[in-house]
Amino acid sequence: MPMTNVRKNSTKLTREDLKIAPESPTMKLSETPAVEPSDQTSKTVRHAPLVYRVEEIAQLLAISNRAAYNLCNTTKDFKVIRLGTSIRVSKQSFDDWFAAV
Repeated sequence: MPMTNVRKNSTKLTREDLKIAPESPTMKLSETPAVEPSDQTSKTVRHAPLVYRVEEIAQLLAISNRAAYNLCNTTKDFKVIRLGTSIRVSKQSFDDWFAAV
């Protein structure tokens, strides 16, 4: 079965060879966008942190970092979370304790 439409030397294509026939479009453009624009995607949502770092506790209480570390290591008044070598304090429990003081 011989193929009559295949060029023998396909490396020498001309502009006419590369043109697409107008009756066979490859893709039809849609009038509507594929995804509706959303106000949520354009806005960056910032969440408030749920914990304080010890340095932040020191600033809030106007004490030194060492005193804040000592407080976090000895207190039972607010929830202290230890993650490896990091110490975090639950914002809710600290704020409740601080408001009561």
